Amino acid sequence: MGNGRGGGFFAGFLLGAVVGGAAAVLLVQEETRDLLVGKAREAGNYAKDATDDLRGRVGDVASAWQSTASDLYERGKSVVDGARSNVNDAVDEGKASAQQTRDDLTQQAEGGDVGH
Repeated sequence: MGNGRGGGFFAGFLLGAVVGGAAAVLLVQEETRDLLVGKAREAGNYAKDATDDLRGRVGDVASAWQSTASDLYERGKSVVDGARSNVNDAVDEGKASAQQTRDDLTQQAEGGDVGH
């Protein structure tokens, strides 16, 4: 008689306790239900506010990163443009020097002054 019946009784007891607890919650006084609904709304509003705050912060950080990236791009572009200008100036100076040397050599060759 004790074989197998004790487990069934205990499971039935637990099921009854859960069902009874659920029924008690459903039959709670109106004030308590209103309190629970109010707390649920507060929690929902808090979550919404936290989400909005987080969304704002993420937007601010994204804007700051975008601004920083744009600034870095402009600075890099300025450095490259400056380097390009320096290289072009050096090339122009080298061309002018080569032309001057060529002109000097041409004058020396035409004048017969070979340098010996």
